[in-house]
Amino acid sequence: MKKNMLLTLAVFAATSTFAQVDPVGNFNKHVVEQWTGDYVRIGQWKVKGSPYFLGEPFPGILNYTDGKSAKSDKILYDLHNQKVGFKQGNDALESLNSVESFSISLPDRYGNKNLVFRNSAAFGDNSNTYYNVLEDGAKLVFLKQYKTKLVPDSRNMLDKDAKMFEQVYDYFIYNKGTKTLHKIKLREKDLLKELEAEPAAKDYVTKSVASLSTEHDFITVINTVNTQFK
Repeated sequence: MKKNMLLTLAVFAATSTFAQVDPVGNFNKHVVEQWTGDYVRIGQWKVKGSPYFLGEPFPGILNYTDGKSAKSDKILYDLHNQKVGFKQGNDALESLNSVESFSISLPDRYGNKNLVFRNSAAFGDNSNTYYNVLEDGAKLVFLKQYKTKLVPDSRNMLDKDAKMFEQVYDYFIYNKGTKTLHKIKLREKDLLKELEAEPAAKDYVTKSVASLSTEHDFITVINTVNTQFK
């Protein structure tokens, strides 16, 4: 069946206007090609790059489980250890209070975005990590989880102890109806699995959605599902 032409044009226009900026990809490229910082020692490995999200602190707010909050211009999110705190010297200051959520503001070079993160416990995941909330509504929550991998340093392959922090991410959907969290890929069939109990919403996705191959596509469609199919 033909896709809805108006929606196709709307999605194309929105995607063109809000061109995707990939801060993580840009940062990884910088580490490979231009890194001049110190190495981090992890076990036997001499690791190039940074365990901190995009390698630097950002302004933002920490919200604690006791209801208190704190604002700072220097919040560091340690992806390797999944901890967040204020910058003190070269390290993140681990708070005595548990962080329930936090937000950070990225500068223009990273897309000028405000990112909101929630502790994984909010989504039935007790691993004490954090998820970036991309879209939240009555039915589905679209999430992005950042982490690091230790990979060979392509610029120093002769040193067997040389590694590099590669910052990566995965996508998840939390279904509020079933209270389940699933890792997904950005494709139509993964979203349709979450809508098995929602035939009208499933039919909308199947017949009317022009594309589901980008993060922006998913945000747009999940927002529609959350607001129009009750």
